[in-house]
Amino acid sequence: MCTNYLMAETLPAKLIRTVLLVDDHEMVLRALHNYLEKKGYNLLEASNGEEALVIAECYPAMIHVLVTDLIMARMNGRELVQRLLPLRPEMQVIMMSGFPDEIMAQRGLTPQVPILRKPFLPKRLLEAIEEVLASPQSERTVASLIQLTSETAAHGSGA
Repeated sequence: MCTNYLMAETLPAKLIRTVLLVDDHEMVLRALHNYLEKKGYNLLEASNGEEALVIAECYPAMIHVLVTDLIMARMNGRELVQRLLPLRPEMQVIMMSGFPDEIMAQRGLTPQVPILRKPFLPKRLLEAIEEVLASPQSERTVASLIQLTSETAAHGSGA
């Protein structure tokens, strides 16, 4: 499975930041992909969590930022982050959602992680990506988010 992906993907010749964009709405993926690519980013895109996991496993270079929708069929954004832990623990995370209740709940769990409310202008995502790349924080990494989620769940269950 990885071989096909690697053959289709060409690595950039110079240092370009790579963003893994995950959303189950094709129009959102297309619009964000085109905009960010024009701004000089290398874009990897997935229409669901399973696709994102394959890309994360197979892509041979660093993926700097994960931009994921919180609410998707089969695997939501939180589950995707958990499953990415062994593959890409250092990857910075940006989340997005069109559901205000989900945004509020996630902000409570991970206050350091940018969460964009849909709909938003592509420029807003560009600003969020530039911010996390200019000032990477361990609190925004896949590994940190897993730890925060685990601690919150343990405290909430009375453990």
